[in-house]
Amino acid sequence: MSASQALSILELHRALALRWFEEVWNQARRDTIFELLSPDCVIYDGDTPIYGPDGFAAFYDRLHSEFTDFRITPGVVLADGDLVSLRWSASARHKASGKLTQVSGISIVRIRRGRFIEAWQNWDSAGLVAQLA
Repeated sequence: MSASQALSILELHRALALRWFEEVWNQARRDTIFELLSPDCVIYDGDTPIYGPDGFAAFYDRLHSEFTDFRITPGVVLADGDLVSLRWSASARHKASGKLTQVSGISIVRIRRGRFIEAWQNWDSAGLVAQLA
């Protein structure tokens, strides 16, 4: 494989990670979850595993039941081999209190054949709790 071919694969992986945040969160396109997650994908939200598209859709639905007006802003995106790491910031409005919240986090995604097969995400959940207190 030439350097230009490797670069194109890295750019594809980078674009898939950015598509995830734009479509799933900013555009609320729940169907993208099922397009981009492999059926056997495992996403680790901190130390909690979320299994497959159905498991992530349930996580997504829980967040949407409590928050609205999601806006994810990507920061640094790094790609190496089958991994993409993305630092992001997010805002969302808490439905019960009406408060606008802001958090930041980092996601690392392993991609195979154009789909996510494994991911790890860590975000400032303590900061979110403090904003809602």
